[in-house]
Amino acid sequence: MAKSSTTLKKGDKLRVRGKSERTKIIEAMKRKGKTEGDFYDYLVVRAFDVEDSFGAPELLKRMAPLPKATLPLVEFEFDETLPPAKQGAQVLKAAALKQIPPDVAQSFIASIASMLKIDEITAIKDEIEEIKKLIGESNG
Repeated sequence: MAKSSTTLKKGDKLRVRGKSERTKIIEAMKRKGKTEGDFYDYLVVRAFDVEDSFGAPELLKRMAPLPKATLPLVEFEFDETLPPAKQGAQVLKAAALKQIPPDVAQSFIASIASMLKIDEITAIKDEIEEIKKLIGESNG
């Protein structure tokens, strides 16, 4: 494994993470002599109170949470060996032919752009390292 300034070593002092919000709430409930079960019982009582606009939606969120939005799985012709500009053209063509939704196409294009940025930064880093070597050789 590569060593960097962020590699942990034996004896490193790590920052202690704080308590989660859930843990803090449960501890506060215990100080008041209540349990998680008491909380859920109270939530159910509030859910069936017709004058309470909080209880029912809150209970519903806990019983049937909304699924997280995800992009659909798609299949279209994509050649990963092509140059990035041609890959982008493939994605735009697939969107134009309605093989993939526009938001999926946008995500693909953003991913291609991110890979180009990574390649660019890597090339610059390599060039800097080479320049450092050349400077070191000429000074030595």
